[in-house]
Amino acid sequence: MQRESRPQKKNSIDLEQIAAILLLFFLLFETVLISVTLIRSVAPRNRSNGELESTQSATEDSSNSNGEKDFIPVFSGGVIPQRPYVGSESVSLGDEVLSEYAILIDAESGEILASKNADVRFSPASMTKVMTLIVACENLTAEDLVRRVVYTQEIADYVRSGNYEGTSTSLPVESGGISCIGDEYILGDLLYGIGVASAADCTYMIAKEIAGSEEAFVALMNQKAAEMGLKDTHFDNAVGFDSDNNYTTAGEMAMIMSYAMQSTRISDYLAVRPGDYAIRSYYLKDGAEASYPVTFKNSLNSRLEKYAMKLSTSKLVATKTGYTTESFMVLTAQGLSTGKRYVLVVGERESGDISLTQKFKNTMIDIEKILNTYAK
Repeated sequence: MQRESRPQKKNSIDLEQIAAILLLFFLLFETVLISVTLIRSVAPRNRSNGELESTQSATEDSSNSNGEKDFIPVFSGGVIPQRPYVGSESVSLGDEVLSEYAILIDAESGEILASKNADVRFSPASMTKVMTLIVACENLTAEDLVRRVVYTQEIADYVRSGNYEGTSTSLPVESGGISCIGDEYILGDLLYGIGVASAADCTYMIAKEIAGSEEAFVALMNQKAAEMGLKDTHFDNAVGFDSDNNYTTAGEMAMIMSYAMQSTRISDYLAVRPGDYAIRSYYLKDGAEASYPVTFKNSLNSRLEKYAMKLSTSKLVATKTGYTTESFMVLTAQGLSTGKRYVLVVGERESGDISLTQKFKNTMIDIEKILNTYAK
């Protein structure tokens, strides 16, 4: 007779298999738990509150919750300078200076050392580009600075048309050195074009690259002015062309320059240089990449040569000229004996009995006189 199967034996085997599987899962769980514990125990912690410290490399490689890399600008914003104020050493300038507007401040404290019409609005001309550089550096990353952009016919036509957005005259705008349609330029080099040569084409290329249009970029400039508490400053173009709605004061222009000097990059873009600044333009030749040098002529040196003027640069650290129907300069200086930092704004407005040539000469004369008298 055939024997019946023994289900008890089968049930015994199944229980042993289940027990083995459970033991395996338990061992895996213990392994993971131990690993996590070890990782947490060696992670660097802030000594004061036990939170993880952030390092530069971790910041650069960090990602947000969407897995996208965090935006890290080349200039993350400085401390908003104190509004210039009258102190115990403040002096009111009168006829001893030829310029209509002037202010010299202690860059660290904001104390006014000497001034004339410092709260009167004027058109800052290309001194506008100091704010242009601030907004650009706060909206570009290190990776952006090495990218290339193309100089297009659209940019050339727009800049040279005489209809530069926001302007109130029909005068053409100087290009500044870039001239070959279709050539590529490194984005970071264009910032030197703005700071060194005051190039309008570089300005528009940067504005368009960052914000899509000059109008959108100018909105960022005005937003920054508001953040800085500037009540008598407004922009309607990024290059600084004369307009009723593009204005500031000597005092607020000094604040803008003080803010900009907190960035080592902007300081370098505006640095006083003995000569010109060279970049390269890239293009295709017979299917292969080629390049040639492009020179940005220093705007200050250009003006000094044009008017056969000399200006002692022993104290000067950085400068930005302004030059249209009005002649202005904003600069950072350093005392030779104390090392103290100063910001000076000097300007002359349009006048029927003073030529543009004479206005610029007056500006240079006043810079020397004010620095030699009040900046120690």
